[in-house]
Amino acid sequence: MLNKKTTFQRAHGNINVKIDNNEINRFYQSGSAKVFYPKSSQKFKELVLVNTAGGMTSGDNFDYDFEIVNKSNIFLTTQTAERVYKGLNEKAKIKISLTLDDTSNLCWIPQELILFNNCNFDRNINVNLCYDSNFVLAETTIFGRTAMGEYLEKGYFNDNWRINVNKNLIHAEALNLSGNVKETLSNIASVKDGIAICNFFIYGKKLLSNKNILYKILKNSETVLLSHSTWNDKILIRMVAKDAHDLKSMQKKLILLLADNNIPKVWNS
Repeated sequence: MLNKKTTFQRAHGNINVKIDNNEINRFYQSGSAKVFYPKSSQKFKELVLVNTAGGMTSGDNFDYDFEIVNKSNIFLTTQTAERVYKGLNEKAKIKISLTLDDTSNLCWIPQELILFNNCNFDRNINVNLCYDSNFVLAETTIFGRTAMGEYLEKGYFNDNWRINVNKNLIHAEALNLSGNVKETLSNIASVKDGIAICNFFIYGKKLLSNKNILYKILKNSETVLLSHSTWNDKILIRMVAKDAHDLKSMQKKLILLLADNNIPKVWNS
């Protein structure tokens, strides 16, 4: 009897886009990674990412590179939630690179990342800003397919952010979950049985001019546990909730404030 090694098809995708004065200057996409730039009358235009593979699993590999310059105002988001399925072999990987000049505004605000049981996922986000850039990063993670009553019990998730201003590191963020994830998440020092988290990173003098209103919004939440820190022209907000809907409602309030009452239209579709 012959031993036949089965090779499974994997999803790969690359995107490389430059937006100059709200117009496309450079555009490249390949594989399962697609990006759309729909017409919009809003101040903030939308770059919408789509993974045509329908999710990620072992061996999938995606690479996103975006450059935003010359008085551009951009929402970078996703068409829907990204799902990371069971993966027992090679890790699924996403590498994200964001570059922003000192005249533009960028909100990296993808829709939720949903981690399924026995996920195996590695993500790296590298951001390069200028001193006068205005930048928002908001990443939401849901631990399990909670709408179906399924919760993340075991798996691997490694998430690393590096944010630089004028090539100097100003913020580093690292999250590593492995093994018995359910036990880790139940700990009071992590999310205390929460099923969804959102981390906001806000940089820029223009955005911080609204910080007093932002603090009032943060104080008025009864369903989302949150805290914030402010230093060196940046704000870091951490949010935990037992209901993903409550978390997204709070996220929308913050984005509306930070983006001049704009929000991605794809979020409402």
